Amino acid sequence: MKFVIYPLISYILFSFLLSCQPKDGNQTVYLEADTVSLIRNPCMGWGLYDDASGEVQNADAYWQAQDEAACKYGSFFYVRWRWSDMEPEEGRYAWLYDENYKKLIQGAHDRGLKLCFRIYNNSQDNIRQGTPEYVRKAGAKGYMVKGSGGDLWTPYPDDPVFLAKLDKFVKAFAEEYDDPDRVDFVDAYNIGWWGECHNIRLQEPDRLEWLLDSISTIYSSAFKHVLLALPFGSQVGFEAEKRIAIDPKGYVMRRDGLGSMWFSDKEMQIAKEMYGKTLLIGESCWWGSSDDSVKPYATDRQYVLKNWRDVYELTCEQALEYGFNTLDLRELPETKGWTVKAGDLVQKFISKGGYRLYPYAVTFPVKVKVGEKTQIEHSWRNLATGYLPNNVKNWNNKYKPAFALLDDRGEVVKMFVDQNADPSSWLYGLENIYSLPVSLDGIASGTYRLAVSVVNVSKGNIPEIRLAVNVDSEVNGWCVIGQISVV
Repeated sequence: MKFVIYPLISYILFSFLLSCQPKDGNQTVYLEADTVSLIRNPCMGWGLYDDASGEVQNADAYWQAQDEAACKYGSFFYVRWRWSDMEPEEGRYAWLYDENYKKLIQGAHDRGLKLCFRIYNNSQDNIRQGTPEYVRKAGAKGYMVKGSGGDLWTPYPDDPVFLAKLDKFVKAFAEEYDDPDRVDFVDAYNIGWWGECHNIRLQEPDRLEWLLDSISTIYSSAFKHVLLALPFGSQVGFEAEKRIAIDPKGYVMRRDGLGSMWFSDKEMQIAKEMYGKTLLIGESCWWGSSDDSVKPYATDRQYVLKNWRDVYELTCEQALEYGFNTLDLRELPETKGWTVKAGDLVQKFISKGGYRLYPYAVTFPVKVKVGEKTQIEHSWRNLATGYLPNNVKNWNNKYKPAFALLDDRGEVVKMFVDQNADPSSWLYGLENIYSLPVSLDGIASGTYRLAVSVVNVSKGNIPEIRLAVNVDSEVNGWCVIGQISVV
């Protein structure tokens, strides 16, 4: 049984539910919320980037510069590389042959960061060709775009040779990275300028929807476990994105233009409508510096942004208001700007961005007879403005709240998983109350610690989501909240 209620009436209703239970032998534990700690959970938080807008980063220099920010603030490392860097020759993949790339990835792993990717193919504004030369030599048709040092070749993304080679690459890429233990999300459309899906040129201009279907199918056929993303409101339009990729294939949504005129009123409304239905990935529009003598934001026609602090305030405000789970510390100049000029906003997004799942109150019996059936009442809040995207296709509702009886060694003697609870429904401003029937069949008499977690049911019910709660004892991801005697 589940109740979803608003905070103003939650305490009254929860107290009423408790008053309906037998008072003898039950206890209610009210847990203390953790509202400030860095909580690294899947698909949320601050990201550090290798943007590769110029040359890719040198791994040693990068991690030396970004080490402190990665450890204190970061949750994921976002690799935005040219396809030509990820596979300079056919079958010569960076994760197998590029030692610098492997050190970048290892550096993220060593600092507890998950991986995210955008592998793009358009050469616009780049230092070199975005698509591997072998694709061109295989017969892919293309055209010239403006690079940073002269014109560069770019393929038509509806070209059959390009799509065949892309399909081969994505299959190999997924074999390596379709692993949610290592990877949070993969951008999986990536055509047009900068991989943002605008300024797209096709051989057959009326095939834009066909192309979205083709590329999204290439990725969704290869990636079965990691979340796939696309920029929403792109050249093909949100209606087509939702109909072709978001609804049937489980794509999540990203916006690369927060804190600017480019995040339009229409897109704000779309984000509001999709909140809680799919993951929203956020990224600041303005970047490249944190020195107030450099003002790319001065071109904004909607907002008066006088300095980088104004940019950070607007970006953070929009991310929180519209339920985005992530923001970008990005590379060193932007990281310095955020942490030096807006450290309070960095902490604010740590505290209020993404999701912070909080088991507010738990009622359970003090003493139970061997084999007796009883129940656990549990109430949950999400203290942050994003959400746990448990309802997205590739996650398939794998996260559930659970309770465990632990023996003196910390071993789980019995576990109770609430299959009727869906953490993706735990949205900001709501409280969720459940009644979980439990049976003590097969439990030997003794005193056990009762602990709570959110477990991954697809991996043998292991605790995987860190809870926003302060407890005196935590055992292998289980937060100990009390004791139950079995007699």
